[in-house]
Amino acid sequence: MTSQAGDEWLSLREAAELLGMHPATVRLWADRNEIPSRRTSGGHRRFRRADIEARLHQQIEPRPSLAAQMLIQNLLGRVRLELTDGKLDSLPWYQHFDANARAAYSRLGRRVLDLLLRALTDDTHNDNLRREAVELGREYGSIAAQSHVPLADAVRAFLYFRTMMDEAVLQLAEVRGTREQDIPWIESLYQIQTITNEILPALIEAAPGVQ
Repeated sequence: MTSQAGDEWLSLREAAELLGMHPATVRLWADRNEIPSRRTSGGHRRFRRADIEARLHQQIEPRPSLAAQMLIQNLLGRVRLELTDGKLDSLPWYQHFDANARAAYSRLGRRVLDLLLRALTDDTHNDNLRREAVELGREYGSIAAQSHVPLADAVRAFLYFRTMMDEAVLQLAEVRGTREQDIPWIESLYQIQTITNEILPALIEAAPGVQ
């Protein structure tokens, strides 16, 4: 791209390889603005080499495990497929979500994935992670109330996403488990359930007036 080392622009895959991370992890970091990035005219992410190298030296947080990175990538792929193949549009409860509610739930979904990535990476701050999960649940409930989404449908939306998470873990355990016995798939499923179990009650409590 450019001759100046620090100003060289890297693709998502190149940045991930330099960091030694899965592209899904780098994408999540970019989404929460922990790594600066820009978009090309075609919508592809680009990262400055200097920013990636600076991230290498920061070591702010533990490096996500292989299991966590594969899981998040699997989930992102499943979510994209559900959104693009029209399956969601065929579900009756999804019709009650207007464009604003769908966009807001999509943003919250990214934050849930980020929370799960941290939970799978380092469980030493479970209390903090649970508090974040409760706050996310309240935001889900608030969006449902503001958009007049029936509470039952808001719960269905959450459970639909939750089921995708569980299936992603079980699928990876089945496909890769025999080759990678050291990856704690069952523990990962337990950690996911521990966090997501905090979200649903908070969602319901935050939208008591929605029918």
